[in-house]
Amino acid sequence: MDKRNQSIGFTVKQINNVFEKELTEQLKATGITSSQCAVLDFLFQTNKEEVSQRDVERYLNLKNPTVTGLMKRLDEKGFILVVPSTKDKRRKNIYLTEKAYDIQKRMETDRRKTEKKLTLGMTKKEIEALKRGLDKVLYNIAEP
Repeated sequence: MDKRNQSIGFTVKQINNVFEKELTEQLKATGITSSQCAVLDFLFQTNKEEVSQRDVERYLNLKNPTVTGLMKRLDEKGFILVVPSTKDKRRKNIYLTEKAYDIQKRMETDRRKTEKKLTLGMTKKEIEALKRGLDKVLYNIAEP
């Protein structure tokens, strides 16, 4: 297939597939996958005192069953604690464990390495333009 005629969506999907595969390979030593890394990244970066599964779903644009599975595996591996809210028994709050903080630096290093490969040969201006363009694409397609 001529790459010039390939749809943007298909190209983005291919990039995502390769990115996830590579990042998961690098993260093997930490015991997490690239999808689990995305959840932990959100939890590390959020400023909210209480974070729920719904917050993760919204931020990562994922459906409930997918996030439920990610949470379950992260909980089983000891990276998060899922605790019923004292304010609303239907809501569960998510907290990072010491084990998660122990791998944070390694996880960030692995992700930066993979991201550097994505932008190899690009100038800072090109990288910023790419980020702006991808942000627009995500805004255009993401649910409000």
